[in-house]
Amino acid sequence: MHSPRFTRPLLAFAIGVPLAWAVLLWFHPDVDPNHVYRDLRDEVTTYQIVHVGTLIFIGLIGAALYLLVRDLPGTAARISRLAIGPFVVLYAAYEAVIGLAIGALVQHANDAPVSQQPALADAIQSLGTNVIVGDPGIVGSVGALAWIVATIVAAVAYRRVGAPVLATVLLGLSFLVASHPPPLGPIGLVCFAGAVAVLARHERASAAPTAASPIVRPAT
Repeated sequence: MHSPRFTRPLLAFAIGVPLAWAVLLWFHPDVDPNHVYRDLRDEVTTYQIVHVGTLIFIGLIGAALYLLVRDLPGTAARISRLAIGPFVVLYAAYEAVIGLAIGALVQHANDAPVSQQPALADAIQSLGTNVIVGDPGIVGSVGALAWIVATIVAAVAYRRVGAPVLATVLLGLSFLVASHPPPLGPIGLVCFAGAVAVLARHERASAAPTAASPIVRPAT
C-alpha cells in the first residue's frame, strides 16, 4: 500500500488535532441564525474563544489531511491535495467574519446604551446573513465544498491503493467537519481520527509479514 509511513509524531498529530478540535467545538454556543445577537449576548466570550481556536485548527486539520495524501498516487490524491488550499484559505476567512467579527460586534452592542442595541443587533444580523461572507455565504460555502471534495477523494485514493473499507468510510465521513458546530462537526473530526488509526494499524499489519520473513541466502 503506497501510504505515508505512520510514525509516532505523524500519528500524534493526525489523531490529536481532530480530537482536540472536536472537544473545543462541543463548547460552541447554539445560535439561531435569525436571532444572532439575542443568542450570543450572554455567551460571546465562549463564542470568540471557540472561533479563535477554530481558526488555528482549520490550518492544522488541513496539514493533517495533506500529510495523509501527499505520497498517494493517482488523480484522486492530487485533487485532494489541491482542494486543501482553498479550504484553509476560504473557510478560515469565513470563520474570521462569522466568529471573530460578529463576536466583536456583539461585545460592542453589550457595552452600548440600551437605545442603540436594536440598531446594532440589526447590523450583526445583516453581517451574519451577508451573501458573501455570512452564513450561508459564498466564501464559507466554497471553503466547505473544498473540504468535502478533499476528504471524499482522499477516501477514494486510499481505497484504490488497498486501504480497508472502514478507513475509507471514516475518512469520507469526515466531510461532516464542513458543518463545524456540534454534533456534526465533532462527529466528522472523530471519524477523521478513526480513519488515521485504522490506516496506521493496516500499514503495520501489512508490514509485519515482510518483517518476519526469513532472509534467504544464496547457496555457495
